[in-house]
Amino acid sequence: MASSVASFNSKFYLVISSLLLVTSHFCVTVAQKLCANSGGTLRSFYDSSCPNLESVIRKQLQKVFKNDIGQAAGLLRLHFHDCFVQGCEGSVLLDGSSSEPSEKDARPNLTLRPEAFKIIDDLRRRVHKQCGRVVSCSDITTLTARDAVFLSGGPDYDVPLGRRDNLDFAWRNVTLANVPAPTSTTNALLTSLATKNLDATDVVALSGGHTIGIGLQGVFTSDEDLYTVRRTRGIVTSFAVNQTLFFEKFVDAMMKMGQLNVLTGTQGEIRANSNDAFLASNVDESEEKWSQFEGGFGCPKTKGGSVFTLCILCSRNSSRRSSRRILAKLLACFASIFMTALFSFNCVLVRCKGCDGSVLLDGSHSGPSEKDAPPNLTLRTRAFKIIDDLRRRVHEECGRVVSCADIVALAARDAVFLSGGPDYDVPLGRKDGLNFATRDATLANLPSPTSNASAILASLATKNLDATDVVALSGGHTIGIGHCSSFTPRLYPSQDPTMDKTFANDLKHICSPPPPDSNNTTLLDIRTPNTFDNKYYVDLMNRQGLFTSDQDLYTDAKTRDIVESFAIDQTLFFDKFVHAMIKMGQLSVLTGGHGEIRCNCSVRNSDNKSFLTYMAEDDEESRSELR
Repeated sequence: MASSVASFNSKFYLVISSLLLVTSHFCVTVAQKLCANSGGTLRSFYDSSCPNLESVIRKQLQKVFKNDIGQAAGLLRLHFHDCFVQGCEGSVLLDGSSSEPSEKDARPNLTLRPEAFKIIDDLRRRVHKQCGRVVSCSDITTLTARDAVFLSGGPDYDVPLGRRDNLDFAWRNVTLANVPAPTSTTNALLTSLATKNLDATDVVALSGGHTIGIGLQGVFTSDEDLYTVRRTRGIVTSFAVNQTLFFEKFVDAMMKMGQLNVLTGTQGEIRANSNDAFLASNVDESEEKWSQFEGGFGCPKTKGGSVFTLCILCSRNSSRRSSRRILAKLLACFASIFMTALFSFNCVLVRCKGCDGSVLLDGSHSGPSEKDAPPNLTLRTRAFKIIDDLRRRVHEECGRVVSCADIVALAARDAVFLSGGPDYDVPLGRKDGLNFATRDATLANLPSPTSNASAILASLATKNLDATDVVALSGGHTIGIGHCSSFTPRLYPSQDPTMDKTFANDLKHICSPPPPDSNNTTLLDIRTPNTFDNKYYVDLMNRQGLFTSDQDLYTDAKTRDIVESFAIDQTLFFDKFVHAMIKMGQLSVLTGGHGEIRCNCSVRNSDNKSFLTYMAEDDEESRSELR
């Protein structure tokens, strides 16, 4: 198991031929020049506007590293990945979108620690509170890298300041095209970094940043080959026997790298948020996107012909401002009520049933229902209430012609779309089942969160769902929460070796040792918990999947490549997710004369006294009209 290396020293070079630490491989793009911008950077840049800048950052980092020194390597690596792509201008911090993936979405950056981004933005918040918005995120990132080195036992040095933040990020394909692979030879690495005016001594010195971090022996050729190749072997040896020389050359190289294509003067901006360069325009765009739901027409129609799930919250006379409040409520509501889980649990339950709304039915003391079985106990009570509220609204609008099963399918689709995911047409015409599955059938057909990938694949193969379908549907965990009881076996009595150590320590603060507090929950996706995107798969690649059933998708060779492909390409994930949802939505559906249209989603019509009374009165009225 990988372990943290807390001391920044020259011992990296003593074992470089066999020891590899996976803290970074360099991310490089098109040829760049040394800083030639007017004004340049100065060590005294913030002496007047923010005199306590460096002490604010260092004091906070001392607290961070006291809790987890492993974060030092993540912050140093983040600085490397920023500077070698477009320059030291904070572009690696920017978030992208489903239509425009950012640098951090490119494959070489997927293993950057999410905590590093959070630390940078927390430091930005503290600095701006102290001094106002005068210090750039790129300067904060540069100072943080310096302090990560120093507080790990490395050299201290002055950092020229005055950088500005870039307004845009590099395209993902540009980043991919210019990033040396971890299997790169030294010759390839030297040739690539020479375009940044970095020579062999710089490259070997910067590689010494691998003296802190975590990794496994013998992983990267780009490290081992530094000692194998004659051009760099002597430099490696000199640093191994003379730490002072290594420190001196490391500082020289860091200063040199820190000047790559920086923005100064009136170029760029000072971001108010480290990951968003277009806050104002995004607000305008969001208002425009959601203005279609404003007043005058009530609740809009869905593609399937029934009332859109916005009926929960929409207002006939909502203003532009209230439409934004509606959007916020929708995201908070749908991202957390497990609509996709409710749909999945309804459809994949048993082969002989399927998407027939049986999971909605209440049981009794004499006959517990599907929702009373352990796998379904964590489904949100609020989700069931919302479905029946939607049923009431739809039936008021159209009469009792739309089944609860169809409403669940539409609600799942809209939960995905309104959380940032893909929109798609839903085949409709399902009828509601007349019975629910037994407790034993429920247990036998719903894979446990402690199941491994092989067990899940075998189980869902009986539903005609293949490995790509399974991995895609698991991506529904990009929104929502998980209960401690579902993953504490990965924490106690010993930590699951496939779980990131820092992630595990964070979870231990939430979940006590068994028997855990079943009411405690945590986010399923730590990167973008309220957005339906592909970051769930990035979590898995960083060993930050919450459930065994999640993380083992990346561990298992049968599904690992699929996870990686979705982490790299969100469009591909969305395509496969939609395909799998439609496929799952057709499982053993009831149509035509089969099943019924329930008057209450939780009660069969034959057990619904209000419905039977209504039907009797309706029959009597019909007979009276015929007399």
